[in-house]
Amino acid sequence: MPKIYRKWIYHPEQDPKIINSNEYDSFTKEGWKESPASFTKIESFGIDPEDTNKVHTLGEAIEGVKDRINGELNLDIMTKNQLEAYARDHFNVELDRRKRVLDLREQVKELLEG
Repeated sequence: MPKIYRKWIYHPEQDPKIINSNEYDSFTKEGWKESPASFTKIESFGIDPEDTNKVHTLGEAIEGVKDRINGELNLDIMTKNQLEAYARDHFNVELDRRKRVLDLREQVKELLEG
């Protein structure tokens, strides 16, 4: 990701919001987190909190969604390498970096649209 990028942040009592990454430290003092996982009520997913495997799987799923939506926020500022890594990580697709960055962005957007 670029040095400064956009990201979603989460709070147990407020709606999520989008900030610039360089603002994050000031929000942590007010209880904001990078992931909603720490605020998730596991029982609302029908998972027994004592079942560590299912709790872990739920946490991984939440983190995966978080990573994907943060990536989507930043497609327009990603480099070729970042686009390539994003497509590989989220879609198991290898991009051709010989193409222009604009073409790669369009290809990733098409992957997002399904």
